[in-house]
Amino acid sequence: MFKIFYPKEYIESVFMLTPEKLKGLGIDTIMFDIDNTLVPFYIRKATDEVKEYFESLAKEGINVCILSNSKRERTEDFICGLDIPYVYRARKPLNKGLNKLIKRMGVLPSHCLIVGDQIFTDVLVGNLNGIYSVLVKKADKRDEWITAVKRPFEKIVLFFYFRSLKNDKK
Repeated sequence: MFKIFYPKEYIESVFMLTPEKLKGLGIDTIMFDIDNTLVPFYIRKATDEVKEYFESLAKEGINVCILSNSKRERTEDFICGLDIPYVYRARKPLNKGLNKLIKRMGVLPSHCLIVGDQIFTDVLVGNLNGIYSVLVKKADKRDEWITAVKRPFEKIVLFFYFRSLKNDKK
């Protein structure tokens, strides 16, 4: 019933996505959400930790890009000084922003991974487009109001997701 909303994986932090893990999955491109995925929503710029992480992925041949529903100013503030492709106002889970980024990158969806903190945007757009979806524990317990209203519904999906994982292990 809820399977279209289930991520392929749930992780504590984006930093768990190592180049070795990504290559093992056949992934050469990783698409990141920004707010509460890479940094709390109130942090305006990429942290040194995020910059170093992006550099480490790039050194290993992993393409890094941003797919954000945020406004242009927010997205460009975050990536300032980073030479990575991005799409702002992607309108996830709709396909337009995703398709624009895939075309710009010249990559195959089957070789991409999308990581974000929201089921109804990040995970869903990935699942609808054949992209490996990863749900990450949100970077901060606070949310913007637009996200906060969706969290109770995400908890329902997560209940069934974790229950399905338990059942698969039996």
